[in-house]
Amino acid sequence: MAQANTIFTPLEVKAFYLFGLLDDICQSVQSLVKAKNGWPEKYLPALSLFASAVDLLGRCVRGDSSAHSKENLRVGFWYLFNAAPTPPARKLNSAQAMSILVRTPFLSYTVLDLVALRNYCTHGQAAMSTPSGIDNQLLVQFPKHIGDSMEVYWSALQANDDYCQRLGLARVDPFANRADPLTKTLRYFSQGLAAGDLFYGLNWSI
Repeated sequence: MAQANTIFTPLEVKAFYLFGLLDDICQSVQSLVKAKNGWPEKYLPALSLFASAVDLLGRCVRGDSSAHSKENLRVGFWYLFNAAPTPPARKLNSAQAMSILVRTPFLSYTVLDLVALRNYCTHGQAAMSTPSGIDNQLLVQFPKHIGDSMEVYWSALQANDDYCQRLGLARVDPFANRADPLTKTLRYFSQGLAAGDLFYGLNWSI
């Protein structure tokens, strides 16, 4: 789509901005993980930052026009592992919320576990639900799933009206005078790269 057009619709521009912003956040996560003392000192901040990208994704696939909803994060984590050509439910059922998404050599994480970890990391390590644990093999599990789900999402935006309507409704407030996410995505696509290629190269190993 980006290679064939020089004039884009507002929805296309929003999609390009979204993908660029997700890439910005994921690159920042990598900087934290790969920094000196990435584990353990910078691991929790990296997880918190990554969760902000997951929240953004969840808001867009749900079509959430509000400033905040706890369902965005839950659906966002679920979507990374269950992206499909049709949009997800706007709210997870209890079985989905309690299903295991990530297994490392040390621990298993459900949707609710990941949300609890995010809340713990973001709210000054004081949350109503203290997470049961975290290990340094958690984040490395995500890049492939990010790439896979973004491939599905990008294709779905070009074929499914409901996905497009939800993206149009989603509240995404661009930072003033900051076009970098948009121009970066256009540059990637002009080089013939696929949507997932923005994320497949991430390496969040310790």
